[in-house]
This record gives sequence, C-alpha cells and structure tokens, in this order.
Amino acid sequence: MKKLVVTIAMALMLILPTRVFAEKIDLSKYNTLNLEETLKDEQSYNSNFTYDLSNYSENDNQITIYIFRGRGCHFCENFLTYLGNDLVKNDGQYFKVVSFETWNSKDNLNLLKKVDAFLGITDPNDIGAVPLIIIGNQHMLGFDESTDKETLHNAIEDLYNSKDRYDVFEEMNKEEKEEKGSSNASIIIWNIIIATVGVLIVLAYNNYTKNEIISAVSKKTK
Repeated sequence: MKKLVVTIAMALMLILPTRVFAEKIDLSKYNTLNLEETLKDEQSYNSNFTYDLSNYSENDNQITIYIFRGRGCHFCENFLTYLGNDLVKNDGQYFKVVSFETWNSKDNLNLLKKVDAFLGITDPNDIGAVPLIIIGNQHMLGFDESTDKETLHNAIEDLYNSKDRYDVFEEMNKEEKEEKGSSNASIIIWNIIIATVGVLIVLAYNNYTKNEIISAVSKKTK
C-alpha cells in the first residue's frame, strides 16, 4: 500500500502544470543608445559615415523608433545614413530613437530573439537579423530607401497621431502578465485537486491500516 501511495503522489507531481516565465523586460538593463549616440557609434566604426543633427532635438511628445542593429552591418549603415540625414530633416520633430547593438552584446541579441518571437518572425534566416526597425505595431526587417522610405514616413506619422501609442515592449510585458495570471489560476486549481486527492489517499491508507490491525488482532485472539 505504501508503494501505491508513493506512486500516485509522484504521478500527480508529474502532471502538475508548470511554466517558466521570462522576467519583465526592463530596457534600463540593456545597452541602449539614443539617436545621436547611435550615429556616433556607427561613425566610430566607419569614419566615412556622416550625419546632420544640427536641427534635431528630443522632446517628451515624440514617438520612439526602436532599432536593432549591428555595428559595421552594411544594411544597417544604409538605414542609419538615411535616418541621420533625410529622415531627421523631414520627420525629426516626430521621433526619437532607442537602438540596440546586437553584434557585440549577447543580452541585446537575446532581447532581439524575444522580440522576433513576439512579432512572429520565425524564418531561421530572419531570426536575429538586422536591421530590425520597429515603429508602433509595425516593423521592417531590412531597409531599401527606394521602396521603404514612404512606408517608414507613414508609420511614423500614424503612430505620432495615434491617441493610443502602441509600444512593443509594453505590449510584450502586458501579454506576459496576462499569461502568467491565467497560468497561476490553473496552478491554483490543480493544487486544490491534488490536495483533495491527497486527502482521499490518506483516508484510504488509514482505513486500510485500520483493517490490517483489526485483522491481525483477530488472528491472535483465535
């Protein structure tokens, strides 16, 4: 009987739903750069890289463009060239930048992979690829000025004029919180079920033990 009790207890532990949740994404824990720092970082790698922020300034009303990039990445450099000159000149009053350099930061690269998963980027060739440009609920993997500059402008304008400015990291944290709450409720239910089954097992075992004692006593008195 004891073996049966142990077996049942182990089985219940195996079917208990468990889930490991990622910590809330706190951007202050990552190596991030603003627009000027991003462009200077690229220039430190390539002395021929130029930009013009003479008429640019940041304010609290601007939207945030998130950029995942690699220092020395040719495609990233092409985008940053457009960003630091034409885009700043035309739309600089609407946005500020938070960038993540992923080729020299394991933490930033891991964050990029989490963002990829959230955005539904599943192609093995695209996971971890840069540049990844995120504006509100829109994203661009790679950038071609001849075809993408209008898309970029429209995304900036749409988010700036939106009453509810979508932020990918806020949404990721919100979804994680909702999923954790749902799973916690499931775990509570399972704990109640296991506790109930445990009580029944104990009662059954006690009843079995009682009967064994009575049977043993009866044999001795005969």
